[in-house]
Amino acid sequence: MRSKLTAIYKGFARFTESRKLATKSDSSKDVFCQPHMNDLPVPCGPWDPWYRKKQSFYMKHFALGLTWWLFSFFLAIYTDSMYLNWGPPRFPAPPSDMVEECDDSDT
Repeated sequence: MRSKLTAIYKGFARFTESRKLATKSDSSKDVFCQPHMNDLPVPCGPWDPWYRKKQSFYMKHFALGLTWWLFSFFLAIYTDSMYLNWGPPRFPAPPSDMVEECDDSDT
């Protein structure tokens, strides 16, 4: 068991030592280049089929979402889960003979 641990330690020590040497040699190259247009990716081939495919996916997703929203919205209105006050209430106020008059006199 001890020999295995020693072998692992030596392998790890070699790995870290090689990493230190690699970073020292790379640090001597501290030359900074300003970015320019040549670093940008250049498209290869026509962009129109790719664009149409992406837009087709987005439009299907939009249409499905809009359909689901409209379905749930109209279902909520149909089941009277919400009332949007688009018009007067279905039942007007009660007749005047059912309403009790208030006496506002201070007597």
